[in-house]
Amino acid sequence: MRYLGMDVHVKSTVWCLLDAGGEVVEKGKGSTTAAELTSLVQRLAKDEPLVAAQECGKLSHFVHDVLSPLDVKLLTFNPYHLRVIAASRKKTDKRDGYWLAKTVQSGMMPHPVYIPTGIVRQLRALLNERDTVTGQRKAWLVRASTLLQAAGLDARQHSGKGWIEKPLQQPDGIDEQLKLALERCERMALALTGELAVIDARLHQHATSIEQVQRLQTIPAIGEKVALTIYAWVGDISRFHTARQLCAYAGLTPSVRQSADSSVTGRITKEGSKQLRRALTQAGHVLLFRCQSESSAPLKAKPARIAVHRARRKIAVVAAARHILRTAFYVLRDQTDYNPALLRSPAATTQAA
Repeated sequence: MRYLGMDVHVKSTVWCLLDAGGEVVEKGKGSTTAAELTSLVQRLAKDEPLVAAQECGKLSHFVHDVLSPLDVKLLTFNPYHLRVIAASRKKTDKRDGYWLAKTVQSGMMPHPVYIPTGIVRQLRALLNERDTVTGQRKAWLVRASTLLQAAGLDARQHSGKGWIEKPLQQPDGIDEQLKLALERCERMALALTGELAVIDARLHQHATSIEQVQRLQTIPAIGEKVALTIYAWVGDISRFHTARQLCAYAGLTPSVRQSADSSVTGRITKEGSKQLRRALTQAGHVLLFRCQSESSAPLKAKPARIAVHRARRKIAVVAAARHILRTAFYVLRDQTDYNPALLRSPAATTQAA
């Protein structure tokens, strides 16, 4: 068995090959192209089985797609989890390639990053595009609001549609420069709104054709966007053995610092996807404060006990998000719809507490 560590960059890839004993067999540098990577891996894996390792980055999907058809096991790691590289006093591309190979060869490696394929990768890309367009649209609206406030005009966004058009209808009170700036903000906001509608239409098309997304929407407080986010960022549910592992993957479990007789439980870890965590938090808000149906009562019983006063509402929302994700785990694993009868009733939960 041989171990290949690759420090991948846009123009070049620095690599290092180790044998089973951890000794350097060969190292080098080549261009980051499909032909170059394929030729390199085929040559290095000709005599012995090869395990390759890379850091997660913008080219992770490209390298994964190039090496997947080859008889090579590729592992992708979060660079923040590779402390042996991040904490090194002497950090170069050559040392990064060596330590990537050494990490795999020694077996002292973090959990590999899941590289999605097919529809899951497409959904992730669409959701990322939607976040980008939404952020850009908000930026132009905030810019218009700032311009109006600087001119001493009312720029409250809660005034509804037309809060940019209203000042433009009174040209006597606006100078030419401000008018041109507001018109530019309006054009950009409308254009981005159109792009957002196109992305939402594509997401809706995927949502109606994926059975798992339809099943997730049977859970109270989960709509189409949240269901798509859960499905996209969870991916293959079989890689999680328990619901607790899935919650830890989403960063919704508390951090623990334990040594000898001391054990301190802190805030949630916030590992994993921010999109997934944000969507679940929004669903937690909806579950706690808006869902009034009978089917949602067993699901909201636990977090409702936590939200006894205002100071604990944030904790209750996180608890609700975690409980929703645990329920989503069983829905995806068992390929079934949400069934409130399988959850503990509010009376039983209160009695157990």
